[in-house]
Amino acid sequence: MPILHPAFTILFVLLILFSFQEVYGEKKSSLGLWIVAIIMIILSGLRGNVGADYPIYRSFYNLYFPTIDYSELVDKMLMRKSNLEIEWMYVMLNKFVFSFGGPFQSFTFVSACISLGIKLWTFKKDSPYPVFSALLLLIPGYFIADTGHMRQALGMTICMLSYQFIKERKLIWYLVCLYIAYGFHKSAIIFLPAYWLVLIPLNANRIFYLIITCVLLSPFQVYNLFSGFLGSLNLQDVSNGYNGYIGYEDKASSFMDGTIIMYSLLLIMYDKVASKNVWYYEYLRNIMVFGVCLYFIFRDNPVFSTRLVGVYISFAPLVIANIIYGMDKLNTKRLWHLFFVAFMIFYYFVFASYQGPAGRFTPDTYTNFLWSY
Repeated sequence: MPILHPAFTILFVLLILFSFQEVYGEKKSSLGLWIVAIIMIILSGLRGNVGADYPIYRSFYNLYFPTIDYSELVDKMLMRKSNLEIEWMYVMLNKFVFSFGGPFQSFTFVSACISLGIKLWTFKKDSPYPVFSALLLLIPGYFIADTGHMRQALGMTICMLSYQFIKERKLIWYLVCLYIAYGFHKSAIIFLPAYWLVLIPLNANRIFYLIITCVLLSPFQVYNLFSGFLGSLNLQDVSNGYNGYIGYEDKASSFMDGTIIMYSLLLIMYDKVASKNVWYYEYLRNIMVFGVCLYFIFRDNPVFSTRLVGVYISFAPLVIANIIYGMDKLNTKRLWHLFFVAFMIFYYFVFASYQGPAGRFTPDTYTNFLWSY
């Protein structure tokens, strides 16, 4: 039976146990969140040759980025003509860490602290069950983004941080976050409408019709009408690592379809009760609904449906936790929590079978600088 490295398996079990404490004990576990946060950062930040494109980014850190002049970064930052193809904020962070003379794992550690630190802080602030949200993040988001595609993970994380300014209706600070996120990965620009999308009045019927419309539009590949703009986002990674990494989704996209359909059903079934019982739920719901709609519109393009939609779908751990919290009946809460725990256990073995070997997360491939070097 395929499994992930024991360190990840222990983390997975701890997340499940602490999530039961949250849902059944009806209180947040600060100690549990700290424990899993430290483990997640160490396993991601101090990994060695693990995750998509690790070798190419390591060579960029050591050989290419040090040769880039800061004037080129300023030109890129101000959107002036520049020969630099990689986003300026990502290069800037690399150069800053490199200036202290540390090896590449210094950068991966800093990246993990930023990416995971902000996400888990957001869970603590906006999720009634932060460890349960971390469990939902783990597979596949933690492995594919935070421990793989660091540029996009950092961009998506800053977009998640911008949610605080969406709630507070602070447009300038929201735009600052989006600008920084865009500096990490161009795909973050797709999150720009979120500030206004959250104000659209929705209910269960409107959500249903929106999603059905996007499902019907899916075969027509309407995204080709915007091929010029979408192509400019440079969604492909700097090496071919990504193609093999998402091979499973290419071969069995029905699994992701099932996950998105499950999210859709929850959004429709419990819209009224969650809107009544959870502050700012409507904001989170609208972000998630837009992500679901985008997923079905981009479904026939494996790059767009995973990478471009990711910034919206990354809010799923927050949305699902808030939906369950908003349910009126205690037994219903526990039943749905149990369902998602069972789903994540199933997903664990699916991920270990397919993406685990490709990302080097299995017992015979994963290495960490704490014990392997």
